[in-house]
Amino acid sequence: MVSYSRWKGGWSKRGRAAFTLVELLVVIAIIGVLVALLLPAVQFAREAARRMQCQNNLKQISLAVHGYHDALRLLPPGDSSVNLSGTSAFTSILAFMEESKAAQLYDFTKGNSDPKNMLVVSQRFQTYLCPSANFVRPVPITGCDANNRAPGTYAFCSGSLDAWGNTVPGGVPNNGAIIFPSAGTTSLASITDGTSATFLAGESNWNYRDYTFTSGPCSGQIRGGFSYWSSPYPLATMFTTQGPFNPKAMNGDSKRLSNFRSSHPGGVNMANCDGSVRYWSDMVNHLVLDGTATRDGNEAFGGVPE
Repeated sequence: MVSYSRWKGGWSKRGRAAFTLVELLVVIAIIGVLVALLLPAVQFAREAARRMQCQNNLKQISLAVHGYHDALRLLPPGDSSVNLSGTSAFTSILAFMEESKAAQLYDFTKGNSDPKNMLVVSQRFQTYLCPSANFVRPVPITGCDANNRAPGTYAFCSGSLDAWGNTVPGGVPNNGAIIFPSAGTTSLASITDGTSATFLAGESNWNYRDYTFTSGPCSGQIRGGFSYWSSPYPLATMFTTQGPFNPKAMNGDSKRLSNFRSSHPGGVNMANCDGSVRYWSDMVNHLVLDGTATRDGNEAFGGVPE
């Protein structure tokens, strides 16, 4: 469209200075389509970065376990006691996670729930938290207690059998790398299946979700789950491959509470005893999972999981 204006010497041609309404709507529609196309790619890139950070966390945990083993010639036990009231393996490796101050403050002669150790067990360590995990969900504050232990989203692998097996003397023995003291002790030499073919640890983020109070006297505290890095409980830091990765429901079976799970779509990050970390698909054959969970089962597994 061209308009004309009158000036002293005659008429002059002047170009249009604005969009029409139709053109503006077309531009907005194009921008909307571009955003819709780019947003999934941005979200995918962000999740990929979070997954890599999660793998790095597991790598650091693995290196700390190796540091512990170099110092004591043993792998850390799943619990320092035989009644689930002691110290978790994650607490035992704090000194090798560059958290020597926390390790010095923790009284290893006391349990993880002892008031003297609350200052340490209430600390959040970013290496113990997957960046994709989300704990925030509002819940009622009725029945709130004083438990304010910090969360963790990783667990050690006690094998392929019942996670509760060796929580008491005479139970089904743990057959993984990190075991309860009732089953004895383990070292890297105990892993005859090969350290590159045996799980050490993996993700424990609950798809059933822990609940966090967002207001009231218990604001910020976690309820409804056992994802405390300081707890040696089988539902907290000692998992097995007795069930599939990322179970979406318990289906009446509480054993699924001790299965490895993550917030990453389609799989779980797992660390092997040699320090390598891989992303395992939810669809991996269960026989492969069980074989990789055992330390001395003579299974020919442990290859690329995808």
